[in-house]
Amino acid sequence: MKTEKTFIILFIIGLITKIFDIPGHTILLIISSALISILYFPASFYFYSDKTLKNQNIALSIVGGMILAMAPIGCLFKLMYWPGAQVQLLGAIVLIAILLAITYILSKKSKDELQTYYKSYISRIIFWLALSLLLYTVPKNTLIKIQHHNDPELARLKIQAFENPDNLEYDNALQNHYRQRDSLYMIENP
Repeated sequence: MKTEKTFIILFIIGLITKIFDIPGHTILLIISSALISILYFPASFYFYSDKTLKNQNIALSIVGGMILAMAPIGCLFKLMYWPGAQVQLLGAIVLIAILLAITYILSKKSKDELQTYYKSYISRIIFWLALSLLLYTVPKNTLIKIQHHNDPELARLKIQAFENPDNLEYDNALQNHYRQRDSLYMIENP
């Protein structure tokens, strides 16, 4: 549980540093989301309970781990503006919603000793469902404008380049803007 919380906190820090365009956000997002997915997929039955196999629904933990492992990767793809993000997030949202319904039904029929397991499991499911829904509904252009709020020209050029990936003029304009920005930085900070 501590390991999972640590990785999620690192992911949230990566998200915040991405919003404010602080250097290092890329590596932080990639490592934290990969670690969360790895943690969820093969080791879910260990991390979703109190470290004992008795106080949990093992089948639900394993299947849920596979489903929840999709969410951090979908979020990463969306935050990095990589292709396929919307499909991954939509798949994660649909499967997580089904998982939430099944988990809720099972929690109502469960024994008292499993209530803690189901409560923490449902809160985990709701967190990833909410984050996936948020990122799915926010357009890429809005994310770019938020990230580059202090450089509207860079945001405009980046949006043009992403919307027209086959147009080399837009890509060259974006690269020239990066070169100008970097050269100005070098001149101002020798």
